[in-house]
Amino acid sequence: MHFDHQQQSTINNGIYSLWQGIDEEESKREKKKQQKQAHIQFSELADKQKKRKQNLDIQKKKKGKQLDNIQKNDNELEQQEQIQEQKYETKPQFVLLVKPNKEEIQIDLQQYIDEQYLIKEDKSKICSFKQESDFGHTEYKLRLVDPDPKRLTHLTTQMNFRLSEGNGMAYYKIGVEDSGNPLGLNKSDMLGSLKTLCLMAQSLKAELIVVGINEGTNGKTCEVIVRKGLKDGINLDIRILLLGESGSGKTSLLGVLSTGSLDNGQGLARMKFLKNRSEITSGKTERVSHTVIGFDSEGKIMNHQNQLNFSPTCMVEKLVDLSTKLITFIDMGGTKRAHNQMIQIINSQFPDYALLTISSLQQIGKPTMDFLKLIQIQQIPFMIAITHVDQITEHYYAEIIEQLKDMIKSLQIQSVPIVVRTEEDVVLFSKQILSKTLIPIFLISNLKLRTLDYFIKFLNLLPSTNELTNNSNLDTEYCIHNVFEINNQKVLGGTVLKGIIRVKQILQMGPDKNGRFFPIEIEEIQCNRVQVKSAQCGQICTIRFKQSNLTQQFGSDQNPIRRGMVLIEGKSNPQAAWDFLAEIWLFDDQKDAKKIAVSFEPVINTQCTRQICKIIREEQLQFEPLTLRKKQSKSIDESCMQKSETPQSRVSFRKQSEQLKKANSSNNLNKQSYRSPRRKGSSQIKSYTSEEDQKKKDLFVINEKIEKTQEFIELIPKQPNIIRLKFKYSPEYITKGMKLIINDNGLQAWGFIKYINY
Repeated sequence: MHFDHQQQSTINNGIYSLWQGIDEEESKREKKKQQKQAHIQFSELADKQKKRKQNLDIQKKKKGKQLDNIQKNDNELEQQEQIQEQKYETKPQFVLLVKPNKEEIQIDLQQYIDEQYLIKEDKSKICSFKQESDFGHTEYKLRLVDPDPKRLTHLTTQMNFRLSEGNGMAYYKIGVEDSGNPLGLNKSDMLGSLKTLCLMAQSLKAELIVVGINEGTNGKTCEVIVRKGLKDGINLDIRILLLGESGSGKTSLLGVLSTGSLDNGQGLARMKFLKNRSEITSGKTERVSHTVIGFDSEGKIMNHQNQLNFSPTCMVEKLVDLSTKLITFIDMGGTKRAHNQMIQIINSQFPDYALLTISSLQQIGKPTMDFLKLIQIQQIPFMIAITHVDQITEHYYAEIIEQLKDMIKSLQIQSVPIVVRTEEDVVLFSKQILSKTLIPIFLISNLKLRTLDYFIKFLNLLPSTNELTNNSNLDTEYCIHNVFEINNQKVLGGTVLKGIIRVKQILQMGPDKNGRFFPIEIEEIQCNRVQVKSAQCGQICTIRFKQSNLTQQFGSDQNPIRRGMVLIEGKSNPQAAWDFLAEIWLFDDQKDAKKIAVSFEPVINTQCTRQICKIIREEQLQFEPLTLRKKQSKSIDESCMQKSETPQSRVSFRKQSEQLKKANSSNNLNKQSYRSPRRKGSSQIKSYTSEEDQKKKDLFVINEKIEKTQEFIELIPKQPNIIRLKFKYSPEYITKGMKLIINDNGLQAWGFIKYINY
C-alpha cells in the first residue's frame, strides 16, 4: 500500500514518540533499583537493558537521518517553487496594450488574459500565417513555459536579433507554429509564455506591447510587439547639415570631432577628409561628404577609441554596434557648385538640424544671408558656430554677434541668438532648440579642445526630429540622389521616403525619358557603409540591383539611369508627369511685386528632381488636359475657316483696296491670309467683322485662354500665386502637395504642387 509523503511523516513521528515514552519509564525503574541493594540477576538484567538501549539509539539515529533526508527533499522542492516565483516577480506586472485608435495603455497581464479567454470567437475566422522567415523582425513561438537557463539565454539572443532586424521593433506571435499554423494555447500556457517573454524583454531593456489575443485551432494566439526603450534602445541617427562660406572651418571642425586630434593651424585636421588631388592642393571641399560620429551612454565620442584599431569600413561597423547615438554630418563645402546642390540636399536628405559656421576672420557676406533664408523656408532648427576665436579678442567677436542678430532680425526670424557659456545653457538650449525660440551660438577654436566641450555635450543631448518615421507603414518609395558605377555595376544612393526597402524586393524604377517604369530586384543594401538586410524609412542608404534585364531597354547611354528617379512598389501604379500647377510664395524679404516673362525658365527643386521648367500660363486661367484643349481649338478653327457657299467673282488687284473700305463684313475674306498689293501703307487697311464672327472670335478666345501666353506674370508677395510649369527635358515622378523651391537669379520662391496633369 502506498502512502503519500505527509502520511509517512506522521507515522514516523508517532513511532519515535512511542519509543521515547518507553525509554523514560525504564530510566525511572533504574533509579528506584539503585536505591535498593542490587542482586546478581538484576545486574544481568541491567546489562541487557543497556544493550537494548544502545540498539534503540542506533535505530533512532537511522530514523533521524531518514527524516532529515525527507525534510531536505521538502526544502529543495520549496526552494525550487520560491525560485520560480522570484523568477516571475522580477518581471513587470503590467504590459502595454494597443487600442484600435493606436493609444497605448497599461494593463494587468493576468487579468487581461482571464478576460480574453472568456470571449468565444468564431472558429471559421481563423487564418493561418506565412511560414516563419529566418530573417526579419517577426518570430513565431508555440510555447514558452518555464525554459531552462540555457534555453532562456538562447531565446533572449534570438529576440535581440529580431530587434536589430526591425530597427528596435520585433513582432512575436505566441501559439503559432513555425509553419504559420495558429494552433493556440490554453490559458495557463499563454500566461506562462507571456511571462517568459516579459523576462526576455526585461533583460534587453525593452517593453512589451500586446496587440491582441485571437482565436486559434486548439486555443488562443497572441500578437505581441517587443520595442526597445527610448533611452537604451536603437542607435539614434541624427543628420546635421553643415553650412558656411569657404574658409569658415567646416571640414577642420569635423576632423577634430572625429579624430580627437587638434588642428595645427595649417589645415592638418581637414587633410584627413580631403581625398581628391584638387581638394588637397586648394584646401577646399568640393564635393558633398558624410561623416558619422558616435556617442556612448556617457556622452563620449566613440570615434576616438576605434580609429587606430580598425580599417575605415570596419571602424564604421564597430561604431554602429558600440554607439548608443549616431550623428551624421553632411558637409556641403563652400564652393559655388556646393551652393547649387544645397537646396537639393535639403529637400532629399531631410536633415534634422543645420550648423552654420562663420569665421571670425571674415566679413559676413551674401552666402550667409542665403543660408539663413533657406533654413527659414525649410523650417530647420539650426545653431551657429563662430570659429577661429583664438585669433581675435572678445570685443571683436561681440561685434560679429551683433551683426548676426541684425541679419536674423531683418529676415523676420523670431528665434533669439544667445551665446552658450555654461553647462546649464547646454542642457537648456538642447531642450529649447526644437521650439525654435533660441539659436545657440558656440565660440569654437580648432586649436583648443576646451572650446569644444560645450559643443560636444550639446550634440550628445540633441533629440531626433525625423518626420519620415511616420511613413514606415506605407508602400516603399526610394528617392535616387546619385548614380555610381562600381565594378561595371550601377549603385544607387538615396533616401527611403516611405516604407521599408529589403533585399530581394522587386520595385519599379523610373521614369525614363519616355515616362516608363521598369522592374528591378534589390541585391544589396548598405547604411553607413554597413551591409544590412533592410533599410528603414528616413535612412540614407546605397543600393545595388540586378540590371541584366535593363541592358537593352533601360540603363543605356540613350536612356540612362539618372538622378531624380525613384524606386516604388508596382501596386502604387506610379505615373510620370510633364506639367503641373504650383502654388508659390515669394521669399519674405521681397516686399514688391515681381514681374516675370512667361518664357522664363527657372530651375525647380523638389524632393527628388532638379530640372529646368517653363512657365506656360497665368494664374487665373483654368487648367484643362492637353488633349481636350487641342480638340476644342481644332473644332473652332474649322468653324471659323469655313468658306462662303456663294462663289466669289474675280476682282482686279487694283480695286481690292477700294472694296475693303466699303465692305461691311469679312465673310468672304480671310484676314490672316490677305496680302496687300502695296509694299507700303498696309497698316492703313482696316478690317470689319460681323457680329457672328465676333461671337466666334470670343468663343475662340475663351476656349484658347490656356494656349495664349501672357507677356508678363505678376507675382505678389505674402500671398499665394498660381502658375503652370512644364519640365523641359524629361517627365518626372511628382506627387500632390510635394514641396518645391525656386532659387534663381530672377526669382526666389517656394511652394507646393497643387495639381498634376498626367
